[in-house]
Amino acid sequence: MAGIVWYRNDLRVDDHQALSRACTEQETVRALFIQRETETRGHQHVTFERETLESLRDHLGQLGIELTILRGETMEQLSRFIEPEDVVYFHRMTGFYEERLEQAVLRQFTACMYETQTLHLREDIGSDELKRVFTAFRKRVEESGRFAEPIEAPGEVRYVEPPEARAVDHPHTAFPFAGGEAAGRARLTEYLERPVFTYKETRNGFDRDDSSKLSAWLANGSLSPRRVMAELQRTERLHGANESTYWLYFELLWRDFFHLTMRETGHRLFRSNGLRDGHLTWETDQSAIDAWMAGRTGQPFVDAFMREIRETGWMSNRGRQITASYLIHDLKQDWRIGARYFEQQLIDYDVASNYGNWAYIAGVGNATRIPRFNPEFQQQKYDPAGAFIRRWMSSETTEK
Repeated sequence: MAGIVWYRNDLRVDDHQALSRACTEQETVRALFIQRETETRGHQHVTFERETLESLRDHLGQLGIELTILRGETMEQLSRFIEPEDVVYFHRMTGFYEERLEQAVLRQFTACMYETQTLHLREDIGSDELKRVFTAFRKRVEESGRFAEPIEAPGEVRYVEPPEARAVDHPHTAFPFAGGEAAGRARLTEYLERPVFTYKETRNGFDRDDSSKLSAWLANGSLSPRRVMAELQRTERLHGANESTYWLYFELLWRDFFHLTMRETGHRLFRSNGLRDGHLTWETDQSAIDAWMAGRTGQPFVDAFMREIRETGWMSNRGRQITASYLIHDLKQDWRIGARYFEQQLIDYDVASNYGNWAYIAGVGNATRIPRFNPEFQQQKYDPAGAFIRRWMSSETTEK
């Protein structure tokens, strides 16, 4: 009999309730990660995941636990790996497919499911229905003042920071970081030492320290949002709080809001009309979509961002808003096509945040108005000298 820790987007040993419970309750513990064959991801995402799994294997090895990595259909691989007397320990994840899979596992195996993907637990919010507008949600959780505290790893673990960031694919990338829990914790420490105190002023910038970049480690679970919050509060106690440190917490609240909303609305956010009633019909002009993906729309600011994401797997939040708005409101294309493209390309792809943000820009998500981001105005505000455009457009023309 063994405890089987089934890993998904929780690729860490810190603040991992499933791992901790398995180690407490079982003499023998094994860990399992299953890669789905159907997933299509950019090579940057594949590299980041490989680095993350290498880090996880090292940390689990320090605890005397072996990590097995399988590839194929999840239920089939679980059935081959798990013995009848084994107990499966795992965390709840966000997503329609993820929820169906979890229910199947709970039906077929002796299993225990835990919750550490969000900062706030759903039961702590205190209303029968999750507030549909972010401001109302934020006020409610801030009034409660509660969030789940992180738990320590079930044993001594030495988090060895990589000697240097990976050999990046592009010299201008704003995300020159390696994957894995050790790298994520190192970045968290580095960011909280100084850059966080100016985050509100720099968050719309396009360089390495203009934003935390923690979303990539949060997305695959090599960093826990509760650990980020605990370290942020420790920094505020030691060095003082300001609007910028609050703004990092504010971003964690947005992440919670998107995750909890998707859990309550199921598959609705994947429909053409998102969370709105009725049915919306969107155009599909493949030539326009291809030009947008290739960064050849003829709109320099948009094209620069699209080349950045294709070459590095990263794009700033401001860039994501601008390029999404352009695809939806200028090119009049189905917002879900853009969401799927970002799903394939982004190192920090997170199903709830990605589809929640795209639906928000399209006016079919959690919004009381339809936001639009004019590329010319945005460039004059955030790249008036054209440095970002030159960085990514090089000597190439912007012809379609």
